[in-house]
Amino acid sequence: ACVACVTVGARGRSGGEASATRPDATRSTLKATLLAGATDEGACTNERDVRGRFATRDVALVQEVERRMRARVGFGWARWGDAEMKSSARAGSPMRLAVRALMSASATPNCVLNVGVHWLCNGALRNNWNAAMDGVDANDTIGHAFFYLPMGDPGDDDRSTWKENGVDGYINVVREAKRKVILVGPPHVEGLPFIGHSAFVDASGKGMGGDGAADSVVQRIFEIGDAFDEPPVVIMAAGMAAKTAILSAQDRINSKGWGLIDAGTTLDGYAGVKSRDYNDPRVYCRKSRERARDEHDGVDFWFAKGVCEKFGA
Repeated sequence: ACVACVTVGARGRSGGEASATRPDATRSTLKATLLAGATDEGACTNERDVRGRFATRDVALVQEVERRMRARVGFGWARWGDAEMKSSARAGSPMRLAVRALMSASATPNCVLNVGVHWLCNGALRNNWNAAMDGVDANDTIGHAFFYLPMGDPGDDDRSTWKENGVDGYINVVREAKRKVILVGPPHVEGLPFIGHSAFVDASGKGMGGDGAADSVVQRIFEIGDAFDEPPVVIMAAGMAAKTAILSAQDRINSKGWGLIDAGTTLDGYAGVKSRDYNDPRVYCRKSRERARDEHDGVDFWFAKGVCEKFGA
């Protein structure tokens, strides 16, 4: 039974289902935190023939990631959706090797693979997943039935609930802890004011990653971060290239305190780009005005210059 549990509702952009968390979660590794009280309540995983183990959305894990950000302890937050499932279907493909490593508790102990498990209800995608995980020791696996690490932004409908459960959002944590940030992504995210990045790496056209296209991006991230006087937090809007970076950074994560976040398309709406249904700049502008908590939480803080004016919002 779960003692002193808290629950976060299944809505917004999470990609996961409701779950409980444990205030005394093990902190030895991130995957140990997830395994400490892992239960799989997902209809697309628990009740179907899906290879590997999964844990339903876990607030304790998110809390531990934020603790590590403040303490400069390493972590990797990777995501796996339908595009990655399709890319990992081919035997020997880089993305197949990636999913097997990221699901492994022994290979990537301080990285968590957040899987959009609702896609596993799709027969073709489930077959792709199972093909990629064929022959893997299930006892060495754990995936998180979740998706985006909470930013603490007003566009997240769960922001107030996260806050009630001790999750500030990684943007707030990074700024309060005065972490140095490397932002990786297309040029339109470079002008976002809320990240406060120390360096930017253009990852345009490198999103497919695993075929070697991302190697130059990963090399540049490491060159910049290694020159800092403290470990950076790397925020990546770089598609599959983000997975390549996280896998390549294992020594930096485990021994040097680097944090790497696969942020995906969560930044686009604030840059004025509607790349998904959920990140409409007009909707984000309205929510930002309605939900502003103080002068540091409004449109001027979250949006690239002129975005809300451009969309008449």
